[in-house]
Amino acid sequence: MLKVTWTTSHGWSAPEIVPSGPIGLHPFSHVFHYAIECYEGMKVFRDSQGRVRMFRPEKNMSRFNQSAHRLCLPQFNEDELLRCIQALVLLDRDWIPQRRGCAMYLRPVMFSTTPWLGLTQCSEAMLFVLQSPVGPYFKSGYVPIMLHVEQKMIRAWPGGTGNFKCGGNYGPTVSSQIVAARSGCSQALYVYDDKNLWVTEAGTMNIFFLWVTPEGKKQLVTPTLADGTILPGITRRSVMELAESWGECEVVEKMLPLREVILASEEGRLLEAFGTGTAAVIQPVQGFIHDGKSYLFPEEGSGPASLQSRLVKRLTDIQYGEVPHPWSIVLE
Repeated sequence: MLKVTWTTSHGWSAPEIVPSGPIGLHPFSHVFHYAIECYEGMKVFRDSQGRVRMFRPEKNMSRFNQSAHRLCLPQFNEDELLRCIQALVLLDRDWIPQRRGCAMYLRPVMFSTTPWLGLTQCSEAMLFVLQSPVGPYFKSGYVPIMLHVEQKMIRAWPGGTGNFKCGGNYGPTVSSQIVAARSGCSQALYVYDDKNLWVTEAGTMNIFFLWVTPEGKKQLVTPTLADGTILPGITRRSVMELAESWGECEVVEKMLPLREVILASEEGRLLEAFGTGTAAVIQPVQGFIHDGKSYLFPEEGSGPASLQSRLVKRLTDIQYGEVPHPWSIVLE
């Protein structure tokens, strides 16, 4: 793993690549008491010619720095950290699977090791990068899932940290995932505000809906980043940019009340729904349960000709180097 430490007096230490294993921390370290921690999720791929590839890693570095800034953790040089990560990846390149659907998962993480029981600004921190070979995220394959609308145990709220990748955003969501599972669903669909039920995210994924407006316009709709409750996903951004370049539909970011999704479903205008993220890439959504009622979406919405199926193929083709694209970076 890659390991770097930081102090206010000396700044960043020289980066080290060391065997993965336990680390020693003072029991007063801020991370244990105040969850001053952020992380990233990235993947490294091996193409059919055996070359090692990364997918838009500069976007992860930028988001990682933004998350650190929100928690008053130290800033870092994004290009330098990326070069360190690439050196780590190339050192362990033999662990990268060479099979479609498999990859090497990278987990950069930074946290405050400040040994002070009081809540103060960070004076000591640690950054390390872990890696592990992974297979497909959903063992069942590209199969649509059901969502359970969760409006009590909400994931994020305006002014909070929902738009940053902080560990404290995710631990409390385990309870809502248990509730979803008891309802026969795979993930929770988080909404907030009792009046509007603004749609935010689905589990750990960004959410998209493809529908036709009452005026007959086809739109790919996703909740806006403007209210600060949505994580700016790299896969989310890539889906939007690809869909815009294809020109088949209008791509819309907006405050999305649940009632609009329900109305589109009831009127037969909702064509597709899917989640996006580093782990799953694209996950089809079959429907959701709200107040005990099921809303099911068209089965053909995740079929071979669907927008989401073509998007996931194009994205994975890029990730595995099957088509040339500037988003895919070959490591030498």
